[in-house]
Parts: sequence; structure tokens; C-alpha cells
Amino acid sequence: MTAAVRDVAVRDYDSGVFQRLNDFSVARGYLGHSRDYVTELGDLICHHGLHEVLGVTLLHKHFEITGDEMVVREFVDGVSYMRPWDVEALPLVLPYLWKAEVDGGHADYFPLEFCAYPAGIQDEVERDLDRLRDSVGFLAAFAEALDALGLREVFGLAHLRSRDGLTLGAGETLLETTDEVNRILTLRPARAQEVEGLDTTQTLWIYRPAPSRVGAVLNRGSGGVHCAAHCQAHCTGHH
Repeated sequence: MTAAVRDVAVRDYDSGVFQRLNDFSVARGYLGHSRDYVTELGDLICHHGLHEVLGVTLLHKHFEITGDEMVVREFVDGVSYMRPWDVEALPLVLPYLWKAEVDGGHADYFPLEFCAYPAGIQDEVERDLDRLRDSVGFLAAFAEALDALGLREVFGLAHLRSRDGLTLGAGETLLETTDEVNRILTLRPARAQEVEGLDTTQTLWIYRPAPSRVGAVLNRGSGGVHCAAHCQAHCTGHH
């Protein structure tokens, strides 16, 4: 029987938590058994009024990092690039992905990836992060649900402001591709028709409350993230 989570903490970065993530090829395999729980987790986000702040992410990694590195997202001309940075040479960054580690009635949330936000929204993002840290009831309920459903290694939390440097047009979603050799992830807007022609896996789910205010509705119109199974930079003939 799963213990009720009554104590939670948002921890500092630990590279070992990222290093222990499942590789993408393994993580996507869990979705066949776990996809039905995505809406259940969204119910918790909406119930606690955090649907404009948080989404559910598929926990995974595309490349290895050292103990002295963290993955940082930057925005350049409407495209997002994610790559490892030496922790001693970081710009001002804030976390946007978390994994819950549960031990009995205690849960720790560890940040996995970070974002170098445009200066104009730094203060707003920091307020969102303060709100998340203060949402102890939600963090406990989300960790308890992950533990009860056996999904601690499958799903985590994502801060939705991490997409603010990207502009989606009508009918567009976000496509993430990987250059494994150079350890760079590229996230860019893509037409739905382009994504449908690729072997992709959805890795981010966002929500809005159902009209009845009971339960959550997957917000399909404003873009989860689709992660291509192969890297666009060095694969030939398929993505």
C-alpha cells in the first residue's frame, strides 16, 4: 500500500538525478502503458489552479552529462536550443523541469533542466517558481499519485513559461529534434502536417479545466511538445 505523502521539498540541482533518467528510447516505451494516466495527473493540476503554470512532461534524456554539467535552454531568433553547460560558467538560469523522488511519506522535487529566460520575464518566472514551492498540497498530491500509479520514473512537471521565447502560429506545435553527437536539442515551431509525417512522441501535455470544473481537458490546441525519435542533424532519410 502506498504511503500518503505528507512532507515535500523542492531541492537544489543534482546532476545524478538527471543522469539516472531513462534514455528517450526507453521512456517512450512506457507511454503505451501509462498514457491513460496523463489526464488523471492533469486533474490534479487543474484542481489546484496551476494549469496556467504547469504541465506534465515525459521524463527522459537524449544524451549523457558529466557531474559538472546541467542542461540549459536558450532562445535564438524564435528557436530554442538545449545543451549542457558547465555549472561554473552558467548565465542566470531558472529551473523548468522537475522529477519527484518519493520515499514513504516524503517527496523531493529535483530540477532537471534550466532556462536562460529573456530579461523581461525573469521576475514573473521567479514569482511562478515561488508559487510552485509554496503549493505544498499540490506537490504532495502529485507525488503521491505518481507513486501510487508506478509512474515516478515516467512523468514529471514542466513550467510552461519555458516556451515563452517561442511563438506558435495557427495549426503549429513544437517539434524537438536531437543532435546526439554535439549534445544539442532543438525546439522549434512546426506545422501539424510536418509532425504527422515524422516518427514522433509527445513529451509535454498542457491542460485547461473542463467546462463543468470537474476534471481536466487536454489543451490540444496550444501545443504540447513532440520529440522526434531520431536526430534531424545527422540522420539520413528519416527523422
